Amino acid sequence: MDGLKRELELAVVTLSGAGTLKDRLCLAYINHLQDLNLELADLPIELEREYAQMSSAMHQACALPGENVVRASIRKLSNADAERFASLIVRLFSVLATERLAVRPLPSRRVATPLTALLSADTGIGTEAVAHR
Repeated sequence: MDGLKRELELAVVTLSGAGTLKDRLCLAYINHLQDLNLELADLPIELEREYAQMSSAMHQACALPGENVVRASIRKLSNADAERFASLIVRLFSVLATERLAVRPLPSRRVATPLTALLSADTGIGTEAVAHR
């Protein structure tokens, strides 16, 4: 799962880089996504279905000489489909990142902020009284 999350993170970083959306999508897919096995990720069925559609779309076109099938397929995508696939990649990463955070909840403890300390020093009120206001 960590490898999957890392590849999705790298794909998102690639999508946020320079160049046209189709170029970034192509790099993200070829370098980080085309060999992923999402079946182990326990994703919502709708996201799995959308990913399968994207993977299929990435292998639809006939490649020109010196071009691979993914690059040819992305070149032929509509701008709307390219945006939809880029958004899907971000959503996939978001779901995996959110699941990871849900496993390790943050500790719930009160921490005195500098403002709380300053207010308690000026008024003589204890830190606990200010924190509960």
